[in-house]
Amino acid sequence: MAAFVAISLLLGLTQSLGMNLVASNLPQVQGALGATTAEGAWLLTAYFATNIPASLLLTKFRLHYGLRLFADLAIGLFVIAAVVHLVANDLSSAIAARAALGIAAAPLSSLTVLYMAEVFSGPKKVIGLMFGFAALQTGAPVSRIIAEGLFLHGQWHGVVMFELGLALACFAAINLLRVTPVPRQPMFDGLDIVSFPLYASAIALVTVVLTQGRLRWWLDTPWLGECLVAAAVCAGLFVIVEINRSKPMVNLRWLLHGGYMVRLGLAITLSRMVLSEQSVGAVGLLNVLGLLNEQMHTLFWLVLLGTVAGFVVTLLFLPKQRFDLLGLIAVAIVGVCAYVDSHATNLTRPENFYLTQTLIAMAASMFLASSILLALVRVVADGLRNLVTFIVLFSTTNALGGLLGSAVLGTYLAQRQTAHYQHLMQQATLADPQVALRTQQLGGAVARVLGDAAARGNQGLASFNQQVVRESWVLAYNDVFLAVAWLAAAVLAWVLLLKWQLWRRGHTVVSFASQVPGPFGPPAAAPAPAPGRDAAATPPALQSPPNPAASAAPSAPAPAPARS
Repeated sequence: MAAFVAISLLLGLTQSLGMNLVASNLPQVQGALGATTAEGAWLLTAYFATNIPASLLLTKFRLHYGLRLFADLAIGLFVIAAVVHLVANDLSSAIAARAALGIAAAPLSSLTVLYMAEVFSGPKKVIGLMFGFAALQTGAPVSRIIAEGLFLHGQWHGVVMFELGLALACFAAINLLRVTPVPRQPMFDGLDIVSFPLYASAIALVTVVLTQGRLRWWLDTPWLGECLVAAAVCAGLFVIVEINRSKPMVNLRWLLHGGYMVRLGLAITLSRMVLSEQSVGAVGLLNVLGLLNEQMHTLFWLVLLGTVAGFVVTLLFLPKQRFDLLGLIAVAIVGVCAYVDSHATNLTRPENFYLTQTLIAMAASMFLASSILLALVRVVADGLRNLVTFIVLFSTTNALGGLLGSAVLGTYLAQRQTAHYQHLMQQATLADPQVALRTQQLGGAVARVLGDAAARGNQGLASFNQQVVRESWVLAYNDVFLAVAWLAAAVLAWVLLLKWQLWRRGHTVVSFASQVPGPFGPPAAAPAPAPGRDAAATPPALQSPPNPAASAAPSAPAPAPARS
């Protein structure tokens, strides 16, 4: 049991650090590689452009050939790319290494959850699922804590060597102690050769737009629009191919049926935008105020504690399966904390964010857990025939929602900073006695090193302009915090409206959840297997033990026969 837990933590930390070490320390990476901000952003683009499509490929590959084989191949690809980058040491090889790491991160995510679930038996495996997902969320705060040491001793090479060592350790661990394999079944079809490249191309092009648009500016770079057009064409062709297949790679008919999964995907996307407040807002504001990561270690430790606490709180909601209520509470917490953060000043320090950022980290974990459990309830009730489709929906909306949130909030932040700066400069004239006195004081601060009065005056004006710029950034961040609070309120109102409409029709998410097998709830009748080679039996991890007292409980409806 200790070995399974240790390997799960190793895999989860490797996967999350691979994404966050670069994203959290992009200025240092750009300096080490001699790249501009826009060029350095291609490192993030390469990672997400390969990681999101790899989740779809991984699910089918696992059921066809096995998960460990995919992990061995993906880790081997990253090791080769990392070694080549260490030799070449240029931006192109770094981008290739990030792309390989994105592919390797897909099986590491699944293995993290599976290794943690091995510790628990029977219906309690869902607890292992929660702790496995918790391990995957630890990388963001940890990356900011350990980054200074890596960059100080080895610069960018130190980061790559560290990731390379973790990858080799993961390779040894998953081959030394293996998880219980799943039954193999044919999953690939001839038309997958057409469908998967279309899906991967659409995702990659959208990722390029979301990561590059804010830096190159949306309306000033024509090729961003060309990427969007190409993404729309690829997505349209993908839908045409999939909707007419007898055995689709992604079951679009199931996604669109009833609108439930569409609403869930939209809710995940909007909520990930709300949760971008932590990555875009608080840390960015503190950086503008001159604080470095090493001065915020206590804040990051508290964020890590809040991340784990959020999954622990989720366990309290498992007996009654109130997953929908958990998500509502999480969005409400983010909204309240974002409103509190919107009162920041230039005297704000990490201590002012201790409570709010800890609660936001906890809310992020709660929402992630609730969205996974709500979707799994639906997938299990359908006999797991659409597990691949669910994984595609969740991974795509979760990742793109985070990128969209960063892009939208970053764009809004830049616009508000420009507006506030112009407004402040219009009012700050030397004819104002207070402005003249302030510039004179700032110039006098350098009187010992500048004897010329004109030079002191110019230095005073430059220092005053820097203070105006800083104040404009503080006001812009406050606007972002307030916008996140309003967005959280809108998401909360929309979800409550949907719940009210469901209640009027006589069925809610909670009553639906009580009809499917749960870790503590009544057992459900096993769904009849659908004909066709894609049909899969419900795994024991999601079934409750027999309970004669609950035999009268409603059971999940048997799934409809698969299209053939």
